[in-house]
Amino acid sequence: MPDYLRDVVYQVCEPNDEPPQKAFRQYGQLYTIAHFAGPWTPGLVTSWDGDGLLSRFVPLAHLVHPTSMGFGSTAVLTFGPDGKFLHASPGPCRGITEHAFCFPESRNWLSQSECEQIRILFHGPDLSTLPERVGRAVWNLERAAYEYFFEVRAMLVVSGLDALLHVRTPGTRMASTSRQFKERIVLLASDLCIPFTKSDADAVWGHRSDVVHGRDPWAAMRAAQIGFQVPATLPKNDPMVIRYLACEQLLRSTALKCLADPLFAGKFVSDQAVERAYPI
Repeated sequence: MPDYLRDVVYQVCEPNDEPPQKAFRQYGQLYTIAHFAGPWTPGLVTSWDGDGLLSRFVPLAHLVHPTSMGFGSTAVLTFGPDGKFLHASPGPCRGITEHAFCFPESRNWLSQSECEQIRILFHGPDLSTLPERVGRAVWNLERAAYEYFFEVRAMLVVSGLDALLHVRTPGTRMASTSRQFKERIVLLASDLCIPFTKSDADAVWGHRSDVVHGRDPWAAMRAAQIGFQVPATLPKNDPMVIRYLACEQLLRSTALKCLADPLFAGKFVSDQAVERAYPI
């Protein structure tokens, strides 16, 4: 194992200290997002990600393609002026953002073209430049990435879409929240060329309502079981999983298009703009 990777594993505090015991590989890791840094100059924050580059990269990576990569898969590697490795600052290995979760049998890595897309996004407009309602939608999507339980993920993703599409105009008779979601999500999907039907919208909203109102969305499935109740198995081809993944893709595609196309982002700058873009 190279010295600098050994130092990442052991989180060595001093540049030239040896690890307290012989290094053994504890677990496999698909890849590491590493920031190669030169010597720190006066005035710079020298802790992990003091310049915020990794904190910007990881959410962009989740937007481009969902993986299990979290901040536990990152490290800042510092080198001296002569190119010699000095020390490593590993990413946080505690808390909800250590690892994200993706569905079994899903592709859990980034392709070369996706890495190139992230590079372009990284040097483009920041997520903070998005319209406020798009920013709230992205927050829900990013929070869902770190959530293990499907029901909570589904609730967060639907809330993200609701943040995009729900309007509230004082003094007028508004469509119900459920109608706004069901009708506008189909219009948004058509705008982005993502297959999503009114039946899909009905099913997703019904699942979300069961969760937020304290009902068990898998009650019918559990009632048919004999003996101990166990969580429902959610294979990748389950209809609700397919619909949920489509909702995730709608959120990703909306955010990515807003970053690339200011005219499209303008559809979400206000309630009035949403009503004009997606009338019901």
